[in-house]
Amino acid sequence: MYDFESFQSCDTDDQKLENESVNQAIVDNPVTFHCGRCNTVWADSRGICGEATSVNSLICLEVTQDVTINSESEWSLDGQFGACVYNSLQCAGCLCLVGVILCSTPQHLSALRNLFLLKKDEMYCYIFSTGQMVNASTLNFGVPPLGERLSELRQLIQETESHLGNVSAVMDDTRTK
Repeated sequence: MYDFESFQSCDTDDQKLENESVNQAIVDNPVTFHCGRCNTVWADSRGICGEATSVNSLICLEVTQDVTINSESEWSLDGQFGACVYNSLQCAGCLCLVGVILCSTPQHLSALRNLFLLKKDEMYCYIFSTGQMVNASTLNFGVPPLGERLSELRQLIQETESHLGNVSAVMDDTRTK
C-alpha cells in the first residue's frame, strides 16, 4: 500500500556526499534529472513534488520535451502496477522506458494518477551547488509530513500575532502622549 507517511526529508546513503550538503542542495539549489543511459535531461527540481517509495519513482508535475508519452494505454494485472491502466514514458534520446503516467488505479495508488512517475533506478541527478552527478536511487526526495509543517506555521503565526500586538500597543502609547 502506498504510504504518504513514509515521506522523509532528503537523505542519502551515498558516501561521496555529506547528508547536510545534499539536503541543502535539494532544498535551496536546482537539481536536474538525467537519463542514466544517454544523459538526456528529463526534469528539474521545480517539477518534483515527492517520491513514491512503493514504486521507486519520483513524482513529477512536469517533465521536459525529451520525455515522450506513449499514446497507447497499457494495463497490468500484477506487479507494482497491478490492476492499473497507464501510459509509458520514454526517453527521446535513447528510447528507454523511463516511467509511467497512471490513468486508472486501485485506491492505494489513486493519489498518483495523472502524474509523471520517473523510475529512480534509471536516472542520475546533477546537483548544481556541488557540481556532482549522483545516482538518483541514492537520494530521497520525499517531503516532510504535512502535520509537522502545519505546527511550524501555526507557531510562526502566533509569534507574528504577538509581535503585531506589541507594535500596536507601542503605537497606541505614542499617540496618547
